[in-house]
Amino acid sequence: MMSDAEDRLMVDLFRGYNSLVQPVRNKTELPMIIKIAMQLVLLINVDEKEQVMHTNVWLTLRWQDFQMRWDPKDYDGITQIRVAPDKIWLPDIVLFNNADGNYEVSFMCNALIHHSGDVLWVPPAIYKSSCIIDVEFFPFDDQRCSLTFGSWTVL
Repeated sequence: MMSDAEDRLMVDLFRGYNSLVQPVRNKTELPMIIKIAMQLVLLINVDEKEQVMHTNVWLTLRWQDFQMRWDPKDYDGITQIRVAPDKIWLPDIVLFNNADGNYEVSFMCNALIHHSGDVLWVPPAIYKSSCIIDVEFFPFDDQRCSLTFGSWTVL
């Protein structure tokens, strides 16, 4: 249940907000800085024959949205809010070397927005990625598989 202050904050923040527009004041702020990290939760499978690695990961994405700033004093000291991802602009970070055509995260969890405009989004994802596997020296082989992430529109 939302408090009156949080309800008022949400109304104020999203008045005139367009989640389809990249949150920069002007073109000189482009390209936006998106900080990305990934935590491997589980290596589900490595298929040597199909040359595919199946992983469960948590992505961590951070960026600044200047439209999501507020003064906590005006909203009963609220310093952060949780927002559904379909309400805000999200970076179009995808796995370039996916092996199954699924470029996106698997669960659209809430984003955490700080009063300074810092946005933190940590969606879980299950990926199948292409991975060149050489088993010539099996069982004494080492394999290195990479996950290559980037923006789909800013190449």
